[in-house]
Amino acid sequence: MESDRSGLGEGGPPVVDRGGGEPSGGSRPQRTSRAAPSEREIGVIERPAPERAIVRQEQARRARRAELSRRRFFGAAFWGAMGIGLTGSLAAFLSFFWPRGLQGFGGEVPVSADLIPRPGDNPVRVANGKFWLVNLESGEGAHAGFGTPGSGGLVALFWVCPHLGCTVPWREAFTFEGATGWFRCPCHGSTYSRAGVRVFGPAPRPMDTMDITVNADGSITVDTGSITPGGEDNPTRAVPYDA
Repeated sequence: MESDRSGLGEGGPPVVDRGGGEPSGGSRPQRTSRAAPSEREIGVIERPAPERAIVRQEQARRARRAELSRRRFFGAAFWGAMGIGLTGSLAAFLSFFWPRGLQGFGGEVPVSADLIPRPGDNPVRVANGKFWLVNLESGEGAHAGFGTPGSGGLVALFWVCPHLGCTVPWREAFTFEGATGWFRCPCHGSTYSRAGVRVFGPAPRPMDTMDITVNADGSITVDTGSITPGGEDNPTRAVPYDA
């Protein structure tokens, strides 16, 4: 039996070593350590120095262009706002010194025929035009050597006193030097005839007058933007009115 087993061992199939056993020395084999992969091996390619400089220069140029665009935007917005403001100021300036289509004081004020006083009646106060409308009789308006007598008609007297700018009322019951009915300033007592001729007080001249146009329907138009400084000839400035 022993001879047979020994025969099988020599003549039988060879024994295959699958690496599961240990080497004859009895120690485990040492694994070879592997170096870490380089950047080139994992796909990271470092840019050369000249190329990095070019990229940085391009980034700097883009940043400068963005900054310039931002500055241009704010500059355009600033000057645009300034232009709008100046345009509005200029328009207001021109509108003040060259008014168009004004109604009331500073423009043409219409007065209907039924509001116009008859010759010798009390003056009519036209509030929106800031004037007194007087219908003078022939020779009326001068007094005691003050003023030049005229032939009568309509006079529009600016109601501001030439002295210090007070509003001058008509005093129907006020008597001065034997005559009743005068324009008299309440501030310093300057006194004026029905034609606005100064006969007493500190005012430097008679009351100012405004241009009058008589219309075909009997109404009139007073140009309150056309004011003539008062003078001794106020009575002769009267516009004939026969309506």
